[in-house]
Amino acid sequence: MELTKLAATSRVLGKSRDNARLRKAGQIPAVYYGKGQESVNISVSAIDVRKVLAPGKRYTLLDLEIDGKAGNAAVIYNYQKNPLTQEIEHIDFLKIDDATKVKVRVLVKLNGLPVGVKTQGGTFAQQNRYIQLAAVPTKIPAVLEMDISEFPAPTTFYAKDLKLEDGIELACKPRTVIFTITAKSGKKADDAAEAAPAAEAK
Repeated sequence: MELTKLAATSRVLGKSRDNARLRKAGQIPAVYYGKGQESVNISVSAIDVRKVLAPGKRYTLLDLEIDGKAGNAAVIYNYQKNPLTQEIEHIDFLKIDDATKVKVRVLVKLNGLPVGVKTQGGTFAQQNRYIQLAAVPTKIPAVLEMDISEFPAPTTFYAKDLKLEDGIELACKPRTVIFTITAKSGKKADDAAEAAPAAEAK
């Protein structure tokens, strides 16, 4: 798998003021761990991390060069932000390989205006903008996009109805609701039945 290099420096786990000094110097405290991997405390450049976390690059496959030594395949599994400044304060790097699936949180981007809203007067609501998936590192999508233009009212679209590539599985409940299109108030029940959602007709 193709990896993007990210320089890292080993560090001794210390007190909170030590981490504060690191952040002041433009470094982010982090940890690298995973199956068959002892946890390694490291720090990485905040500038380099911003490039890795640029839009569409959330799950970039990385090679952590710890103290100049490469060969540490990883992905950013989790990170914490300061609630006031929104600056990243800590990162968890997860060790990866070609075969092990990783649980990730991926954005669901819905495109188009549903016919159920445009011509049938229904109301659209996206219930979940992110979905939990399990995928091998090379298959992790930056975003899940789908065209919802042809969906009528009423519709309830579930996570189980998403079309996923081979190597990607749901890591959430199948009936997690992605979006709904509610029929116009006062519409006859038999009209609503005729417009049964495509997702539920499977």
